[in-house]
Amino acid sequence: MKQGYIPRTLDQQEKFLLWEMDQFIIAVVVMGTGVSTGFVAAGIIVGSVTAWQYGKFKSGKHQKFAVHAMYWWLPSDLFVKTQITPASDNRYFLG
Repeated sequence: MKQGYIPRTLDQQEKFLLWEMDQFIIAVVVMGTGVSTGFVAAGIIVGSVTAWQYGKFKSGKHQKFAVHAMYWWLPSDLFVKTQITPASDNRYFLG
């Protein structure tokens, strides 16, 4: 029987090489922007540094820190409306 990879904790995020998936997506977007504008080396360097800095920034925070920050700071029209979760711009509630 073939054995698979078992993470040390059940809540461990998926990784690609050294980065977690959200860091990897940031790096690829910044690197892709650099490549598409003709600055390949600068795109690779800036993408790597940006992903590394984001990793340092989110260390010690909740795993879904980016989702929470987007919910709080972006317009509520970007997210699916649910009956349970109020819009992020509601500061005062009645009842």
